[in-house]
Amino acid sequence: MIYRGIAKGKTIELEDPLPYPKGQPIHVSVEPLMEQPQPGSSVAIRKAMHEPPHLTGEDVDELDLAIGEGKLNVHHGNIFDS
Repeated sequence: MIYRGIAKGKTIELEDPLPYPKGQPIHVSVEPLMEQPQPGSSVAIRKAMHEPPHLTGEDVDELDLAIGEGKLNVHHGNIFDS
């Protein structure tokens, strides 16, 4: 389970209560909460580029082909003229 909280000296105040009875021994692992970059920002794009899955050139070519096959014809005429 993952809980969020605020460090206050030797204690951590959690946002939500734990599902254990008072006095229950538990194991705790603590790490700082990193702010997530704004979606679409250069920081978010660079982060995504370094995370799996790492695409090959063949993967990109296959995606380009699928996009091309999925395109629909565009009619530039006015449907009300006929």
